[in-house]
Amino acid sequence: MSKIGVFGGAFDPIHIGHVEMAKAAKKELKLTEMMLIPTSLPPFDDKNVCASFADRLEMTRLAFEGEDGFSVSDIEKKLNGRSYTINTVRALKEILPKCELYLIIGGDQLYTIEKWYRYEALLKECRVTAVTRGGMSYTDMQEYANELGRVKVLNLDIPDVSSTQIREMLQKGESAEGLVPPAVLKYIYDRGLYRG
Repeated sequence: MSKIGVFGGAFDPIHIGHVEMAKAAKKELKLTEMMLIPTSLPPFDDKNVCASFADRLEMTRLAFEGEDGFSVSDIEKKLNGRSYTINTVRALKEILPKCELYLIIGGDQLYTIEKWYRYEALLKECRVTAVTRGGMSYTDMQEYANELGRVKVLNLDIPDVSSTQIREMLQKGESAEGLVPPAVLKYIYDRGLYRG
């Protein structure tokens, strides 16, 4: 049975932290493929999402261009309405009935998962894997994951970068070189995204 990683997010913009997390989780979990899914409409009104879905989708594609075992999906746009992870996972299971799905989330998301729409059902529908980031305590995350049940924690060395930080830098005219993949940075400049 193929093991497919599902890694969603606003990716506004996608950055080296996202890329390294996707690559490290794919390797660590021995996944056949890692599928990246930009959020179409966040579950909550997120005034912080700046770039259009089309731009975020294209930046995500550019970040993994030429990388074997990585794909980018627009499934959340096709599902219409708010992007609830449980709905995305169920739609993917219909498309990929013979695959085992591994939902990859950042450590910060682990601590909010109980607020997610139908999170208990989600834990039964796929294998949830949380990845440490930004100096988070692996021990604390593991304890919390044990309380939830059915959540694995990966202790990986992921660069501590945030999309918010990058957007703020770009709005001030500062360089984001080294924080986003070169092809993504070129796209941002060519399209005039995140200007002040």
